[in-house]
Amino acid sequence: MKRITIKDIAEMAKVTPATVSMVLNNKAKISAETREKILALAREYNYVPNISARGLVHSKTNTLGVLISGLSEPINAATIKAVTRKIANTGYDIILYGAYKGEDWRSHLYHQLNSEGRLDGILHKAIDMTDDDRELVARMNLPIVIFENDLDWIDCVAIDNKNSVKVATKYLIRKGHKKIGAVSCSINKNLIDSRIGAVTETMREFGLEMNPQHVYIGSSYSPQEGIKAADYFHSLADKPSAVFVVCGDYVASGFLSRIKLLGYKVPDDFAIVGFDDLWFASLLEPQLTTIRQPLDDMVDVAIDLLIARIQDKTKPVEKRKFELEFIIRQSA
Repeated sequence: MKRITIKDIAEMAKVTPATVSMVLNNKAKISAETREKILALAREYNYVPNISARGLVHSKTNTLGVLISGLSEPINAATIKAVTRKIANTGYDIILYGAYKGEDWRSHLYHQLNSEGRLDGILHKAIDMTDDDRELVARMNLPIVIFENDLDWIDCVAIDNKNSVKVATKYLIRKGHKKIGAVSCSINKNLIDSRIGAVTETMREFGLEMNPQHVYIGSSYSPQEGIKAADYFHSLADKPSAVFVVCGDYVASGFLSRIKLLGYKVPDDFAIVGFDDLWFASLLEPQLTTIRQPLDDMVDVAIDLLIARIQDKTKPVEKRKFELEFIIRQSA
């Protein structure tokens, strides 16, 4: 069905396009009869403003782009929910973009977003963004805030991965665990490796060493990967007594379910710690000990940073870093 335009409504109402625009934007005194005729036609034909065209005229679209990969993952769904809540009070709309596969996907997508003229700014959850991307971002005309990455050259919201992981690892050691394993992931390798490094560093502070065989490296952030990890640890002759699922609660849920089906008791045979404190963590049996990200607060700050950058593109770069909370439940 053809999308109706201001010109179409003007022809049907026998007025000028300028008159239709003024009525729809409530910007001039138009006779009540003409105003009602135009509004009735707009309702009848489901008229929707062309945001891109409006942006070209006013150099402002009141629309933010949210770029995030793995849209089906609970942690990302929770992030989007928090963004939607925050945006509702700002006067902005959002367009959601999913990242796709390929080494240069970011270059292609950034070029697309930069040339479309649909956005005032971008919030990008870019855990894997590195200093090598500096030149790419520098070519962007759009303000960008990076979410969940600790960078010094661009506005960003970061989390203190190292300290939170060390707190959780010390807790396990003080509970008597000398053999601590980990479930890792090959995606977002820098982030995950930093968490594994924090576990290893903390163990060494207590005179312990992590057995390389006690690290399972998966290829996705899914419960199925947790099931594979549980099968892996089950196959080991020398098993850890605690497993830190540093790639998140979603994977930990699969690990916990499978390890129980294999006949192990949690936390007696395997103590389990997750990461993120997703909504279902307290509903698992046993309830999952994990690390909580303050997503709502992080998103609030990220959107505020982005709007501030839109309003003043020359202001100094800002980084906000959040401490995480270790949540002790039944699984460890």
